[in-house]
Amino acid sequence: MSIINSFHKNSAPKIKIEDLYTKSDIKFDSFIVTFSHRIISALLEDKVIEVVSLDGIRCISCSFPVYRFIGTNIGIIKTSVGAPITSVLIEEVSFIYNCKKAVIFGTCGSLNKSLTANSLIIPTEAYRDEGVSYHYMEPTDYIKMNNADELMNIFAALGIKYAQGKTWTTDAFYRETEEEIALRRSEGCIAVEMEFAACQAIANNANIDLYGFLYTADNLDSSSWDKGQRDSLLAKDKRLQILNVALEVAKRIAVK
Repeated sequence: MSIINSFHKNSAPKIKIEDLYTKSDIKFDSFIVTFSHRIISALLEDKVIEVVSLDGIRCISCSFPVYRFIGTNIGIIKTSVGAPITSVLIEEVSFIYNCKKAVIFGTCGSLNKSLTANSLIIPTEAYRDEGVSYHYMEPTDYIKMNNADELMNIFAALGIKYAQGKTWTTDAFYRETEEEIALRRSEGCIAVEMEFAACQAIANNANIDLYGFLYTADNLDSSSWDKGQRDSLLAKDKRLQILNVALEVAKRIAVK
């Protein structure tokens, strides 16, 4: 049996979230998922966020501290790169903190050289070149990012420039080959990342409203890999500027 035939909608899971976690007394109105430890450090340094739990969410290799923006009911958590950990973490935060509204943002590789470093992208669909999503829904090549249109409306209201298009979610960072890059580009993909297809699949399964955007780092639309301006090279102000976009989205969806 192929991995794309792994979805068995009438078969109950053996392990459930409630077997591992209990619901918190805290209820988030919305929460943000970031990949950047530098953003979390800057927010703590500026006393913008407070600790809700240091080790309430955990795996065998690490814990995932949960924070809240001071004076709000908006949470934020740092994930690690990759579809399995990030998508499951969204479901766990949603369950524990009684919240069905999530914002995720992170870097991506550009498949269109016209998108310069730190260009914001709203994915409309994600190519399912990962394993998680096939356990949560029927096999398809792409998954629709459900709230892309609403996110575009929010960006427009905030006066934020962005590009829109398909993204390619892959599990294999070192197998982004010339042939596959060309194929994905021919289908309309403008960026490559490692989480969005899985996150949307789990969000659909758990009835979570997911809002996701990306910002370009490296560029694969060139004769050789252009390392670009990755998160480690960004100034603190630029990182927080992008974080503030996510926060504005989180505030707006919280009152829907």
